[in-house]
Amino acid sequence: MASFRPQTTNSPGRGFSHLFATSVSSLSTSLAGVRRRARSSRTVPLNTLVLSAALLLGGFLVGSFVSTQWEARAASSVSSSSPVTRQSDREIVAATISRLETEQATLKQRISDQREQLTLLQGSDAKSKTTLLDLNNEIARQRTASGMVALQGPGVVATFDDSTARSIPENEDPANFILHDYDLRDVLNTLWVAGAEAISVNGERIVSNTSLYCVGTTIICNATRLSPPYEIRAVGDSQVLAGALQNSPQMAKFNQRAQIYDLPQKIEQKPDVTVPAYNGSFVFKYAQVQGQQ
Repeated sequence: MASFRPQTTNSPGRGFSHLFATSVSSLSTSLAGVRRRARSSRTVPLNTLVLSAALLLGGFLVGSFVSTQWEARAASSVSSSSPVTRQSDREIVAATISRLETEQATLKQRISDQREQLTLLQGSDAKSKTTLLDLNNEIARQRTASGMVALQGPGVVATFDDSTARSIPENEDPANFILHDYDLRDVLNTLWVAGAEAISVNGERIVSNTSLYCVGTTIICNATRLSPPYEIRAVGDSQVLAGALQNSPQMAKFNQRAQIYDLPQKIEQKPDVTVPAYNGSFVFKYAQVQGQQ
């Protein structure tokens, strides 16, 4: 009788079935051997054959019972553990979903906070730009008012010179035939009163700390030596400025002396007059802003 060889698996029930099948195969082999000996020798006792058959049947019954019980226990173990495993997987998935939802809510809140900060920064930046623009505009106005930038517009160009007389009569003061610093100051004051917005003398801008004074036969303006003819440029209402230089009480004495001593003067109204910027420096040695130390 051929031997029985079951396949090996990892199942406990199948392992035990394998053992049982091996035992049955051994018993079958033994029974086959007894039969062969019985055929070859008629002296084998009958009780031996009966005993072998009984042992074979008993082993088969015991093996079947034990195998059935083992497989039932294995199936019960698998069926009882599967729901636990599935429940554990569901808990893991649920925990993962909850964690991801929490992270998503946190990220959304961070985005909201960052947007609020961005809005605040943009508003602050806009205010800063507005403030900076206001400061720049104020600086530009102050630079204009202080004479730090060149200006242009309608106005007058007035030219004054020393006398053209070839000789000075006897008993006449030579000082009457030349222009002095006070003559130019009268002209400048007249133009300021008439509404001039910017004035220059021979290219020197007249500003708040400008002084005019004589040194010999020359006039010093902004630490610069000036010599005749003196060209005065002024931006403003050209008609008003020209009328003031010709007819105002401030210029009456000068105009009278100009006729007597032949002092040339020329007043022109211009649609576009350019007054250069002040190129000197502002030095404050003693003055300071009130309230600041």
